[in-house]
Amino acid sequence: MVKIYQRDELRKALLDYKKSDIIAFPTDTVYGIGGNIFNKEAIHKIYHTKHRPSNKPLPILCANIEQIFQVAKNIPKQMEKLIYQFMPGALTVILPKKDEIPNIITSHLPTIGVRIPNHPLALELLEAVGPLATTSANISGQDNISDAKDVIKQLGNEIDIVIDGGKTKTLVPSTVVAIENDKLKIFREGAISKNRIESCLKK
Repeated sequence: MVKIYQRDELRKALLDYKKSDIIAFPTDTVYGIGGNIFNKEAIHKIYHTKHRPSNKPLPILCANIEQIFQVAKNIPKQMEKLIYQFMPGALTVILPKKDEIPNIITSHLPTIGVRIPNHPLALELLEAVGPLATTSANISGQDNISDAKDVIKQLGNEIDIVIDGGKTKTLVPSTVVAIENDKLKIFREGAISKNRIESCLKK
């Protein structure tokens, strides 16, 4: 049965949190569900709960740049520039993953999507439990969710813990980018525009 905590009860929630749990929480874009990156039971739960195809990789949310270096390697200088400019924020960067990151998260791809959310509650959670494999807290193909009550209504029976941090400020997802052959590739243009990203890289 899902356990629900308010924003000021995070420490209490963390006492109940197990590495096999999946946890729903607000970010600066939409509500997400996350699981421990090294716990296969948690990762399988995310795919099952969301009805997400197994060939769709899960991005990783981090609390800070140090955590990004825990999950990624050989980060291109252009990507470092974007990371320092736009994070925390609504930018997901595709980076070479470290070997110890389980292939179930990346659908056997050699890369991983990484982001630092600009939301105090999400950052506090990630600092406490470490990087989380995360995706939006909704059934695949349905609208993104900005309110914990709607997360509970749609996914409640499948989630272990929900942190109710109030409504998120936007439903616009993060922009997803990669550097391929020294060239910028935008997989999804979201909250941060292509123009802003290109301007940063030209500096």
